[in-house]
Amino acid sequence: MKKLLIAMCSASLAAAALAARPEDGGYSSVTNLTGQLGDVGVSAERVVLKDATIAGTLSIDGDAELWLEGASTITTSAETALSCSGNLVLCGTGSLSTSSAGAKKRGVIVADGLVVAGGDTSVTVAGDVKNVCGVSLSGCYTQLAGALRISASGSKKQNGVFLAGKNAVATITGGVLECELAGEKSVGLAMDKASSSCTMAGGVIRFALSGYGSKGVKGDGAFLMSGGLVDATLTGGAAEDYYTTEDDDGNDVYYTVTLTSSTKTSGATRTCSTSSLIGNGTYAVMDPSKSYAVKTGTLSVSGGTVRVRATGTAGRGLGADNMYLSGGVFDISVAGGPTDVYVEMLDEDALTTCLDADGAACLKTGATDGVMQITGGRFELAATGPAGKLINAAGKLVVGTSGSATSPSASAFVPDIQGRTLGAKVFCASIKQKYYGSLATAVATDAEPSSADIAKSNLKAGSGDDVDYSNPKGIKAKGDIAMYAGRIRVQTANDGGEGFESKGEMTIDGGLLELVCADDCINSGEDLHINGGYIYAGSTGNDAIDSNGKIYVTGGVTLAFTATAPEVGIDTDDSSGFVISGGTVVSVGSAADNMVIGSSGSQKTYKTTSASASTYAGKYLKMSGTKTVTVKIPSMSSSSGSISIVCTTDGWSSAKTPSVSASAPSSGDIGFHGVYIQ
Repeated sequence: MKKLLIAMCSASLAAAALAARPEDGGYSSVTNLTGQLGDVGVSAERVVLKDATIAGTLSIDGDAELWLEGASTITTSAETALSCSGNLVLCGTGSLSTSSAGAKKRGVIVADGLVVAGGDTSVTVAGDVKNVCGVSLSGCYTQLAGALRISASGSKKQNGVFLAGKNAVATITGGVLECELAGEKSVGLAMDKASSSCTMAGGVIRFALSGYGSKGVKGDGAFLMSGGLVDATLTGGAAEDYYTTEDDDGNDVYYTVTLTSSTKTSGATRTCSTSSLIGNGTYAVMDPSKSYAVKTGTLSVSGGTVRVRATGTAGRGLGADNMYLSGGVFDISVAGGPTDVYVEMLDEDALTTCLDADGAACLKTGATDGVMQITGGRFELAATGPAGKLINAAGKLVVGTSGSATSPSASAFVPDIQGRTLGAKVFCASIKQKYYGSLATAVATDAEPSSADIAKSNLKAGSGDDVDYSNPKGIKAKGDIAMYAGRIRVQTANDGGEGFESKGEMTIDGGLLELVCADDCINSGEDLHINGGYIYAGSTGNDAIDSNGKIYVTGGVTLAFTATAPEVGIDTDDSSGFVISGGTVVSVGSAADNMVIGSSGSQKTYKTTSASASTYAGKYLKMSGTKTVTVKIPSMSSSSGSISIVCTTDGWSSAKTPSVSASAPSSGDIGFHGVYIQ
């Protein structure tokens, strides 16, 4: 007896299912269905649909192969159009159209496991039912060839393919999965259990999601991609998502948090101090649910292509607790602005709001103890909406591989990250409260907070930096940043648009950093270590490089330019914290006496606050050390007045004034932004 279904993910299954239909010999049972039919129940290893029209439900008992020939349809007003009590394989060269009104947590197609190995199958959810599925599986989903297309136009949450079982695995090596869903918080490929995962080595998964807070792939487990295409269009914004659960009847139960002046509630991920709230009482807490192309616990991409267009409020590309990107092509743009987070006081006529600073982002990690590690791949990123960010890491960010080296003349860069952040800073007149009471101390209520109560309210007077705001950013990490190799090119256009920012320490051991920004190009919350690499930082509105700790330079080429008064090229909190013991450094800024430009260290350094702008603007500065290094100084916004200069190069024996020439050297390598090394 021939069974294709025992090994659901085997290579032999792929070969057999993709072949032309053999004779029915070798199967212990075969059922052929054709013509006009009502409800059909069969028990057979092979079921053949050939131009069949079923006005009812097709029920298959046990494992089966469903062979598609011609064009067949299954349309029913019941919950499910096609059900299989075992594992089901879709194959053949024909098409199948299925449709049902659906039911909560049920699918138009229901099976233990599903293999898509051929044919063109469409699934339509005709009813507007919350948590209905296009395909509902208790086991695994395998996509080898053919196409599975799922559509649902209702306003309630829908799932395309739903893996409900523990340890369920989605494996995609070929074929096409398409999900077009309109409901709020809908999911294209949903993995319900933390033990579930998705592996993609080929094929296409395409999502068109218009509902608020929708996600293409969602689960607490892992998404592992080594090939294929993920193509997502997200037009819905962030869903207004109160902390809710469901009772036995499926109704929402809203959580509230009760506080008094003497209490302070705390939880593993949320804390709340009453001093920053309006007053004592009971609060309903709302935290918007964002749209993602992929949102999982662990996300790893080593190959393939990811293409995302997110236009809604706070739309995001890829998100995970931990993210490992070692290869592939990433073409991601986000256009939406940030959202508001509300904390509503239920028993008084008062309201506090908080701007959600983590709005739109191309790449986002959410765990403060997690890591975003980018060691390969090509990235074209764009954030065009207010306060948008290219990369936003809640924990540590690592770029490149330790021990690697990147030359400016390299033919390829690993990784290669290029992006632009064109949005503006967003202000919000409100009381800023980032975290709220722990759900462990929450009380359930059936009362839904009214939409009128969550309207924006100006609770705090002020302007500029006296109110809460969210900045546009290029690359941001709340933890440490380490860069070893590769190339990063970032452009920002508006106030607050920093290029490369860490809230912790920043270490640059290698690679190319090319940053042109309206604000700080590089900003380190703690010490900044530059041990190698090539840095070009040109700011149009602030310091080029700024450290809130100390700055240590031991190697590499660092070029830092700003023409904006009273800013400088390189700024640290005190001159004793700027230590140069190697490398080439050229810093040009305004001549403001209140800015730190001093340097100390083992390497001789020239510094001045009274250089003539006309002497250096657009000219070539020459330093003779271990090698002769000539650097072209950009034209200043004004060629008159004084500027500050800090410069040095390896082996410089004295801190004398460097020579200046109007023309470039006649020889020497020009490897990086007008740097000649002879």
